[in-house]
Amino acid sequence: MSQAKDRFIILKAIKYSEADLILHALSPHGEKLSFIARGALRSKKRFGGGVLEPTHFVSFTYKRSSEEGQLNVLQEASLINDFAALRKDYDRLELALHFLECVSRVSQEGDQNSEFLFNLLGNALKAAESAEDHLVLKMHFYLKFLLQQGVVQAEPWMTPFLRANLSETNNLLSYRPLVDDELTNVEAMVKHYLQHATL
Repeated sequence: MSQAKDRFIILKAIKYSEADLILHALSPHGEKLSFIARGALRSKKRFGGGVLEPTHFVSFTYKRSSEEGQLNVLQEASLINDFAALRKDYDRLELALHFLECVSRVSQEGDQNSEFLFNLLGNALKAAESAEDHLVLKMHFYLKFLLQQGVVQAEPWMTPFLRANLSETNNLLSYRPLVDDELTNVEAMVKHYLQHATL
């Protein structure tokens, strides 16, 4: 096993045995990697302060697994950004976890060419901290996600959302009536795509 260090957004944390955690995390390349953090639920020194939480942007030092299908072994983790405002509001956190789920379903191990997924997720988590209208942000995220995945072709009504960065979502509040008209259809497309993306 060779040692490596990189930044990740934690997608999922699953309790494994008494004190271990299995983590799924997204690399800056858009690759999904899986880790085992031995003793994570007991070790305050290596994994203290609730660092191993979904949505957290972290730095991992780990041993790469030498065989396909084996977990990478997490040695140390430090927090870069915990997107603290998400945990002060239930609706914000719920939206952020939904974004994680969408990205987790389509990201793959071994994929080194999906930087856009990492950037999309990071920007969406940041935007969720201060979004004034959660449905407008959800539509903004969905359209960028579907377009990047090649699921939809840009239509004229999508233009304001596709031109704006996720950090500019609060500038799109005047399009809320459009969101009300179209979100159900777009949400159905996302749901259908995610169901088939993992087959």
